[in-house]
Amino acid sequence: MITKINKNVTGVLCTALLTSLLTSSCSDWDDHFDADTHVTATQQQTLWENIENNGQLSQFANLLRQTDYDAVLSASQTYTVWAPLDGTFDYDALRTENSERLQKQFVQNHIARSNYPASGALQENIYMLNEKLMNFRGNGSYQMQDIDVTQPNLAAKNGTIHVLRGKIPFLPNIYESLNSETYPLDSISDYFHSFDTRELNEQKSVPGPVLNGEQTYLDSVFYEHNELYIRNRAYINREDSNYTMILPTNEAWAKARNQIKAFYNYAPQFEFMENTSTTVGEKKVTVVYLKDAERLQDSLVNVMLLRDLFYSNNVYDNSRLGALAEGQRLQCDSLVSTTNSKVYAEDAALLFEGARRVDKSNGAVWVTDSLRMRPWTSWNPELRQEAEGSMVANYFNTAGEPVSVRVSESAQNPAIAGIISKGRYLQVQPSASNTNPEVDFYLSGVRSATYNVYAVFVPANITNPNAVALPNRMVVDIGYADAKGKSQEKRMRNTAANSNFFENDPTRIDTLFLGEFTFPVAFVETGRYYPYMRFRSNVTNALSSQYDRTLRIDCIILRPKELDDHLKEHPDYKYDRE
Repeated sequence: MITKINKNVTGVLCTALLTSLLTSSCSDWDDHFDADTHVTATQQQTLWENIENNGQLSQFANLLRQTDYDAVLSASQTYTVWAPLDGTFDYDALRTENSERLQKQFVQNHIARSNYPASGALQENIYMLNEKLMNFRGNGSYQMQDIDVTQPNLAAKNGTIHVLRGKIPFLPNIYESLNSETYPLDSISDYFHSFDTRELNEQKSVPGPVLNGEQTYLDSVFYEHNELYIRNRAYINREDSNYTMILPTNEAWAKARNQIKAFYNYAPQFEFMENTSTTVGEKKVTVVYLKDAERLQDSLVNVMLLRDLFYSNNVYDNSRLGALAEGQRLQCDSLVSTTNSKVYAEDAALLFEGARRVDKSNGAVWVTDSLRMRPWTSWNPELRQEAEGSMVANYFNTAGEPVSVRVSESAQNPAIAGIISKGRYLQVQPSASNTNPEVDFYLSGVRSATYNVYAVFVPANITNPNAVALPNRMVVDIGYADAKGKSQEKRMRNTAANSNFFENDPTRIDTLFLGEFTFPVAFVETGRYYPYMRFRSNVTNALSSQYDRTLRIDCIILRPKELDDHLKEHPDYKYDRE
């Protein structure tokens, strides 16, 4: 929420009188009468009138005028004001600030709605007009956010004044820190604030007179929102939240954008194979046009760059971030971003190396000149598709549609090593003993990247120990679009066997390496249009006793080559996977 004053209605504001509740002893009737007259008179003055007439609060009064809060404190609504004495704060610097900043960071930082007197033992958290949560405490003598109150309880018809020896420090929240005032953060600041929206909250605003047929407001309260809060599930504007945000400088933003951009190359148009399910090799190709390939790329680069910068300090091992000191190595099992990406210990510690911690009112930001994210933890993840849950582009020579088969742990043959992903696999059975089934899967989420491609196969005796388990013999093709969007198809090569045929090991749930493949263009976020992968049994009649024509596919894995290379060097490395 933010409050702004309508300046041209000042003249119609009601005034009330301010008083001191200070008590004094009196030696005779005249003294007693004079004291009571003084109290009565000041209680009939407004908060503004008493601030204006107090020679020790002239600097504060000038700043109130500058932001039109003389009008607010003259109205009938009740406020409590913590007013800093002249000479106890940076008045000369503040009076040169722009009105909006001065209003939010100073004036609203010293005023709260409702009446908060100081009496007895006090320990109260109070929301100020700028939504900052302040601590008012004491017992006889009082402090507001560690600033001493020199004169409490100056009561007025429309509120109370407490005089302070200094100003209340303004501590911005994470959202308010997305600016370039201290660090070079223009890039992320401009992008984030481009999603800002602002709407008048009429119910919370204080109405003034109707001028020229339009309602004016003495105290205008606005509802501010940003779509990125929802998209990233990170409400970094809320004072009652507790977040950690990694904040890239302009240098880090530029480097990350260049790195991410390579994964999101799009052709302005590409050919797409639509579903067929009758004849070998039959295809129906449609040309798909992207309205603005460059704009799509630019948008996704920014989205991916931002999506894993936010961490709630209230969940999982993220709680360790609250006490993490600058220069200290993070010790945790894992971190989970607000978009639900999981980063394990080794990668989590890297995120904060060389970064500067800056505490905020609702958490902390870590300013960094380099986003130390491994691409596969955020921008180019491993793609794992369950065969039984994938969109099937094509199947033929099968006994009906491919069937999803469920295998519980208790039902699995104990002689078979391995675990079936999510407990299900897809079974593609031939319609006759001499036919070879084929099944094509659409591949979702594909970036313009190089993947090591795997498929996981299940043997026939997965639940029945007496079943004969034979290997499959198959060819594998990948259909894709080239850099110009032209439809292409490539047969994967079994380099280990120097053959076009792949065979699985029937003694276990076998993860079969199918080779390395580079997609020239990205398909992610193009709607229902995807590249595809085809598995075709290739068993001749002469080989029918040696191979099983039925395909039992658990899942397909497209693992970024950089990740696969890292795993080979670091076999114990943990990363997020389904």
